[in-house]
Amino acid sequence: MQLLITFLVLALTASAKSYVMLVGMADYPGTRNDLKLSANDAEVMKALYGHQDAETVILTNSNATVEAVKKAMTDLFARAGADDAVIMFFSGHGVPGGFVCYDNLLRYDDITHAMLASPAKVKMVWADACYSGKARNTNRRSHKPAETSVMFFLSSRTNETSIEKRTWKNSLFTAYLERGLRGGADTDLNRTITARELFDFVSKGVTESSRNRQHPVMWGNFDNDMPVMSWPKN
Repeated sequence: MQLLITFLVLALTASAKSYVMLVGMADYPGTRNDLKLSANDAEVMKALYGHQDAETVILTNSNATVEAVKKAMTDLFARAGADDAVIMFFSGHGVPGGFVCYDNLLRYDDITHAMLASPAKVKMVWADACYSGKARNTNRRSHKPAETSVMFFLSSRTNETSIEKRTWKNSLFTAYLERGLRGGADTDLNRTITARELFDFVSKGVTESSRNRQHPVMWGNFDNDMPVMSWPKN
């Protein structure tokens, strides 16, 4: 996986709603490129946002053609308001320039275009795909308003693959991402998970579990204390 863009701080408010596009590609045409867990990754993230004020769209395997993903993503993100958040989650194969959907390549520019067209000022990409850290090499700063926040949290550095094992339920990055967003990363126990808390939790878990072979990357121009997930107080 890989991606692009930057972003400034814009805290998620209590009234904000999330619009979440989820893509999981495990079953590619033929058998040579099949993965085991990527469709499960999208499903577990959908379940996570089911406990939030969120609208989700999920496409997996043969349903996740490039045109289907682009249309669903554009339509979904267009429904967000200025105080809302739009989120793209992808799990599957990544190559330089984009993510591999069922029939073709979903380019980073496609994601960027859909996000920049949305009125939402908080925009996040969670990506569990190989080589995703390379997305940082693309500069789109001149194409977005200064007040817009766009976060990329990527499963691996430019030269690294993203690990999955057939005995696991989810890919390594997704497992720690979901665990962290559910509360594992809430180190100060205030029921709000910040960008820094999430990065620290996921990075430590993935790096240690992979025996230093995979290193997540969080990239953008944002405040470390920006909330990425909040849970109601008991």
